Amino acid sequence: MIMYQALVLAQDEKPVTEPGTQQPCTWQMIVPLVLIVAVFYFLMIRPQRKREQERKKMLADVKKHDHVITIGGVHGVVYSVTETEVVLKVDEKNDVRLRVARSAINAIVGREGEDAGETNMKLPTP
Repeated sequence: MIMYQALVLAQDEKPVTEPGTQQPCTWQMIVPLVLIVAVFYFLMIRPQRKREQERKKMLADVKKHDHVITIGGVHGVVYSVTETEVVLKVDEKNDVRLRVARSAINAIVGREGEDAGETNMKLPTP
């Protein structure tokens, strides 16, 4: 019986707080969380979406006679383009052609007849 009374008294007591301290309001706890999410969005998500849009635009701009570099590092000239794949002419002398997926194009370096070493490369920004 004594144990029961002690247990009931212990449950009825309110937690002791120091005088002059207050519990933080709900909005005071939410504001830092919202700020963290906003910073995460502007530093991580938004730039990734922008890069993806630039890459899609670059892949849509691939045309015949473009000098390109594939993801694997193969340099070639676009021989033909379809919706899902690209045929690259890799060697002029032996007429070597490679068929690769359109998404395997990493960069457009230039047009045929232009100097491939020029700085007009269309690279997706990292």
